[in-house]
Amino acid sequence: MSYLFLVMLGGRHARANTEVHDVVAVSGDCLEDTYPQLRQAWFAEQKGLHIDAWMKINSVESEGQFYQVSLSSTAPEVDAPKLFLINLGGYDAREFGELHRYLLVVAHDATQAKQRGKQYFDHNWQKPHTDRVLEVDDCIALEQVENRYIHLTLTTHQENEWQNTYLLLND
Repeated sequence: MSYLFLVMLGGRHARANTEVHDVVAVSGDCLEDTYPQLRQAWFAEQKGLHIDAWMKINSVESEGQFYQVSLSSTAPEVDAPKLFLINLGGYDAREFGELHRYLLVVAHDATQAKQRGKQYFDHNWQKPHTDRVLEVDDCIALEQVENRYIHLTLTTHQENEWQNTYLLLND
């Protein structure tokens, strides 16, 4: 069975002073199955490429309802709800730099997804802003991963598996 994974990649870029990161959606039976997709998705140097965090998505809670996330070779109905990855950014007066929070929301369109995402701003943040609603461009639903369509089905809560870690992908 193939699962949807969200992975935070970290690594070096020739023009960056510090490590850079990106969040990528991939699919596989297990995390290790996604490594080739992750290497291909990385935009910078392969040497030192690593995983800083990963999450296997079983379900997503949105507006008090839970949706099972599954992958299929068939497209969902046109009016079916879609899955969006939201990258929220903001500042805390007690910390240097911009803080980020990544979350998944279920919505019918990008406008609704942004509205739902903004509910999750940390109350300690000052000047919160929405960086990007990520998928292909700015605000496009996560619809396909590795030629498989993402389907959302109402369900009961199913825990997602996740870990903050350091897993080296290349030497």
